Amino acid sequence: MSPYPYMITNSSWGVYNISYQYSVALFADKDPLIMAEKSQIHFDVNRSLFFLTSLGQDIAVSYPEGRVFFTKTNEMPIFSWSFCILNSLIRSDGASLTGRLISYRELEDGYVYYPAFKREAIGKLATWLKDKSIPLLERIFHELGGLPNSKADLSSTLSFLPCFPLTVNLWLPDDEIDSSVNILFDSSANNYLHTEDAAAIGEMISRFLISHYTLLSY
Repeated sequence: MSPYPYMITNSSWGVYNISYQYSVALFADKDPLIMAEKSQIHFDVNRSLFFLTSLGQDIAVSYPEGRVFFTKTNEMPIFSWSFCILNSLIRSDGASLTGRLISYRELEDGYVYYPAFKREAIGKLATWLKDKSIPLLERIFHELGGLPNSKADLSSTLSFLPCFPLTVNLWLPDDEIDSSVNILFDSSANNYLHTEDAAAIGEMISRFLISHYTLLSY
């Protein structure tokens, strides 16, 4: 499946370029085969490329350059997506998924960043949910590679990375209660990404759901 327009970067990294180049330097200094083993992201030795599926999209990362791109178009994902993929390759330590879901506040220092995460990821999505179509939301989760479960009115587990899934739980409003949202992580999440990166992914998924819904509504 080709990437949707809202997934593709349309500008340079700007002020984030320094941070990105710092991560590229760390990435280039590591052994790609060890990174592949610990992250469970395939590395093609002949082409010097990592390959993964993230949110339903096929993505490659060049080594040692650290260029992240969609394999079907050669376009680059938005900054937060590219940056977090690169950071995870650097950070991954090979820990197994536990299957135990935790809230953002339970991540390392999650309570420090939680107010912003609640405002930018959970809160915006919860406010937006009013009057939205469940069948259309189910289609969106499917198109983002999500696997449905029964933990809420609508719940789906999305694969951002092979060892970094997120579960999005949506409760739609009724006459008595407002809509609500929760985004949960496997308890091994910090073995693969820093807590700030986890926030960026949560915010990105919230934006993606809203943007995808708008795209399909026209």
